[in-house]
Amino acid sequence: MTDPGPTGVDLALNRLDGLEVLAVAEHVEVFDAVHRSLQDALAALDEV
Repeated sequence: MTDPGPTGVDLALNRLDGLEVLAVAEHVEVFDAVHRSLQDALAALDEV
């Protein structure tokens, strides 16, 4: 079986990589985007 590639959750969490090089003020924007992506992934599970 082949690897289907990263899931929505994996992609969302990957956005946290490199967070340490951003100014702390920019973290909120990244956290908000990750949170939205994780919510979307959960909502997609409800549709299955």
